Amino acid sequence: MTPSRSRVRGLLLLLVWLTFGPGAWGYTHAQLGTVAEDAEMPTLAGGTDHLFTNAPANVFIFFRPNQEFSRLTLKELAAVEKQLAGKPIRWLGIVSDRAAKDDVQAMMKEAGLSMPVLIDVGDVFYGKLGLAQVPVVVLFDRQHKLVAYESFTKVNYAAVVTARVRYLLKEISDEELAAVLNPPAALTDSDEAAAGRRLKLATMLFQAKSYPKALENVDAGIAENPSAAAYALRGDILAAQGNCPEAVSAFGQALKLDPQNARALQGMKTCQEKKP
Repeated sequence: MTPSRSRVRGLLLLLVWLTFGPGAWGYTHAQLGTVAEDAEMPTLAGGTDHLFTNAPANVFIFFRPNQEFSRLTLKELAAVEKQLAGKPIRWLGIVSDRAAKDDVQAMMKEAGLSMPVLIDVGDVFYGKLGLAQVPVVVLFDRQHKLVAYESFTKVNYAAVVTARVRYLLKEISDEELAAVLNPPAALTDSDEAAAGRRLKLATMLFQAKSYPKALENVDAGIAENPSAAAYALRGDILAAQGNCPEAVSAFGQALKLDPQNARALQGMKTCQEKKP
């Protein structure tokens, strides 16, 4: 006797439930605005530590050793941690107690990260947040209120996390945050138009102090359509990185195209005044 379609469906659903548990019906993150309780957890280095401090920005990185996206995430965040060094930020790595300690230490060392790592025994904190995958960066404010999740992306990930953190520190406005989170869409058209979009994105990244990504985008724009504005922005980015010799060269290129470019003239003057 052939079983009915409804019976087969019921058996399949039961198999899914038995295999994967309730999470198979659809994992959902904890809602933004949820206030997390502090907890004391074991550390990778030994001893225990609290989840939260009194910092206005709490940045938790959930990752897994021997996973490529986790490796890329830690590499991106090492640059962000270095860029924002000295600011009141709670940086914290979080791994499952199933992760091998040596593998976690090796991954942290490879990325060049100095932040402490807490061990989430039984994945309790992971479960409370309703996380379905790693790597993911989770941000909380001073009151332990959940403000954002950022899963790894190959494009502008460091810039997005940087903007999120600077927003929590009240260093950028709603509009500046939105500009980084929603960059202009890339469309297929002329080199001039594409270079214009590159210039806008590079400007947003520069304002968010994501200098390597800003430089990458402005250089791509210059390759598509050299302009005085692009060279002047390149000079500003290099100057902000402390590289005045190359900045002066970029400002000079801008002035060749537009001798009255105010940005290049000011940048050239500022760099020359820094000479001993």
